[in-house]
Amino acid sequence: MTPDIVRDLHPPRLPADFVSLGWPDLLAAFGVGLILAGLALIVLQPALRPRRRPLRLNDRIAAAARLPDDARLIALSALLADRGQPLPDDLRHALYAGTPYDPARAEALLRKPREAAHV
Repeated sequence: MTPDIVRDLHPPRLPADFVSLGWPDLLAAFGVGLILAGLALIVLQPALRPRRRPLRLNDRIAAAARLPDDARLIALSALLADRGQPLPDDLRHALYAGTPYDPARAEALLRKPREAAHV
């Protein structure tokens, strides 16, 4: 192509109806916006989910107190293990042999500070 022919070419033009903004265009843009908002919600949903706070020690001890004796001993033993405290011999014997035990002693061990519990 010679430069004269290129210079004489008219720029491409779109029809006037295609260039003007009408209600179908606005409706399509609104629909695309809703779809994008839905996708963003799906992606962000795990971050927006409320998180449960872990129960405090006193709440866990109170929940164990409402259990039957055998289940209470197991729950208190699990709490001691979660805190890294060793299970005393009398509670260990009650856990495995089914002998009577004092739940107040296990609760007192749980309520001690962690440093003092290992001594």
